[in-house]
Amino acid sequence: MSFAEPSNSRSGTGRQEKWRPFGGRVAARRPGMLRWERRFAGTPDQVGAARTFVTQLFTDAPIAANAAWVTGELATNAIRHSDSGRPDGMFTVALYRWPTFGEIHVVDAGGLKEPRLPGRDPVQAALADGGALPESGLGLYGIGALASRYGTYRHRDGSRVVWVRLAFSTGP
Repeated sequence: MSFAEPSNSRSGTGRQEKWRPFGGRVAARRPGMLRWERRFAGTPDQVGAARTFVTQLFTDAPIAANAAWVTGELATNAIRHSDSGRPDGMFTVALYRWPTFGEIHVVDAGGLKEPRLPGRDPVQAALADGGALPESGLGLYGIGALASRYGTYRHRDGSRVVWVRLAFSTGP
């Protein structure tokens, strides 16, 4: 299977039109690890494309469904809460596959806010306080529940990486 990398050709809407093929796999940094990377336009319709990208590459892994959901949440956050959602904005999904786990890294264009995992279950907190159920903030809580590790950091250029590690098994 071959994936593509965006070329410099753009339509009037700021979307990528031409794709030039490449092998899909980026050289691994360490033996035993596979790495793939793809850039997406910062538009809501690209969230599904990002999920499909992840599903295809983790299709034989026990984390495929969870990885697709996590990617959808992180891509949506990149578009909604960072400069990736501006006209001509982009975000990148990088996948790392090790023998016992997979990692999803979503790189966005940065912004004023930082991702923050709620300290306790937002639904339980709302019910305990007698308030309304939250309309946002549930995605990061769900990611925290699924992940064996997760985190965020910034590059010098201001772009932000949010990464999530999903273990292939939850055994002893």
